[in-house]
Amino acid sequence: MTRISDIGFQQILLNSFQRAQAGAQTRQIQLSSGKISDRYSGVGIATGQLLSSEGLIMRATAYEKSAAVAASRLQTQEAALSSIADSVAALREQFVVTIATGGAELLAPNIAAEAQRIIGALNTELGGVYVFGGVNGSVPPVTAASISDIGAAANTDALFIDAARQRLSVEEGTTIDGGATAREIASDLFAKLKELANAPASLGPFSGPLTQAQQTFLSQKIAELDAISDSLYSELGLNGLSQGQTEDARARNVQRRDLAEITASKLEDADLAEVVAQLNQDRIAIEAAAQALSQASELSLLNFL
Repeated sequence: MTRISDIGFQQILLNSFQRAQAGAQTRQIQLSSGKISDRYSGVGIATGQLLSSEGLIMRATAYEKSAAVAASRLQTQEAALSSIADSVAALREQFVVTIATGGAELLAPNIAAEAQRIIGALNTELGGVYVFGGVNGSVPPVTAASISDIGAAANTDALFIDAARQRLSVEEGTTIDGGATAREIASDLFAKLKELANAPASLGPFSGPLTQAQQTFLSQKIAELDAISDSLYSELGLNGLSQGQTEDARARNVQRRDLAEITASKLEDADLAEVVAQLNQDRIAIEAAAQALSQASELSLLNFL
């Protein structure tokens, strides 16, 4: 009859014990990580699909962050544009009051204060980037520091850093308008501020009762500021449109990422209930193999003599 040597029999039992241990170790890793495998090779033929899903997750997440940055920029621009519009409205109101009362003592200081506010708004920055700097957002887009600089400029357009409008990436294959540059927003406004700064030199000091020429001048500036206000509110409307586009893109990026995560989860996530059941079976197999191996190692022909 065929006989199996003690050593060969023990090797078979040892291999069985090692296989059970390896299975238990794999199941313990699955239980702790929640994944089928910590290597792509463990996923099998679905590896390509898993890699594609993970790539989509990374891209969608990156564009989601980019859309969030774009939204912050646009919101900051909105606040700055509103501040400029408020300053223009305050100047208009001051001119109306000045004409109505005939006293111009507060005109010059109010013009200086609103000009300073406008300059500050145009030089608004977010995270070290000047939001009205266009593609050149690393430097302040307005070089003037006060109404005096505006009045002294031979050409007020020279007070702006020339740069193109920036396009903001918010979705794969999609960009939106990053907003107007400081020059586009305030070129006409600075020209009017220059005229206001230099008016006393040609029309006389704005103190005490207004002259007819001064009244005519201020009346003309009221009409011009109305046109500038219309332009600013149009820019605010475009800003709102861009914010809406950004939010829509962000929502689509989140949806893409969520769908890709669901797909990846189906491919790589382990069924924990099944893993626990298999782990229990592995433990039973280990105990059985260990007991059999122990008994086999004690076998001797002397036991039967």
